[in-house]
Amino acid sequence: MKKLSASGRAWLKGFHIVCTCAWIGAGVCMFLLNFVARPNDSHDLYVVMAALRLIDDWMIIPAAIGSLLTGLLLSWLTPWGFFKWRWVTVKWGLTVIMTLFGVFYLSPWLHEMADITVSDPIGVLHNETFLAKRWLLSLSGGPMFLAMFFLVFISVIKPWSARSKGKSSSRLSVQREITEPTPRADDTRRRDIGQLGTSPVQIGDGIEVGSALGAVTQS
Repeated sequence: MKKLSASGRAWLKGFHIVCTCAWIGAGVCMFLLNFVARPNDSHDLYVVMAALRLIDDWMIIPAAIGSLLTGLLLSWLTPWGFFKWRWVTVKWGLTVIMTLFGVFYLSPWLHEMADITVSDPIGVLHNETFLAKRWLLSLSGGPMFLAMFFLVFISVIKPWSARSKGKSSSRLSVQREITEPTPRADDTRRRDIGQLGTSPVQIGDGIEVGSALGAVTQS
């Protein structure tokens, strides 16, 4: 599989960072609304739940899927790979778990709570299903919140070593591939000229020029 160029990696990494920031920012907003907001009646509760559902539908889910897809492309189309480095493997595992848990559990719980506020606005605060889902949402919100920040820090710090000592050179080759400049044409020409000047050149009858010493000798 052909790897991305340096420009392609930069663009893909930028989209990955944007998706991750949107995911974390939306998660912080939901976390604060869920724990700080204290609705006084069913109408206020409906407003809070509607806001949470909008954030989930239009920010959390698209950003999480975007972060997962761009991370997949970064591992697939760049020399980092999926299992060469432990921090990449851990990040992959956490991202997949958090995305699946959010799509199949957190989002359905939130939508069910929002529907109850519409169908039973008077008794919503005493509805057993609503209270159970709210407790589950609050219980899982903290670990999800911490996991998001953990993903950011391991992406920056890049802890742990490779799975084997033989792979210690892989990261160096990746870094050289990313940072090594392309040799310039004039540098190549200078090297060629220098090689020509390492041996004496005969320019006339018995006259030799030693460019290394800059001396002219008469035989």
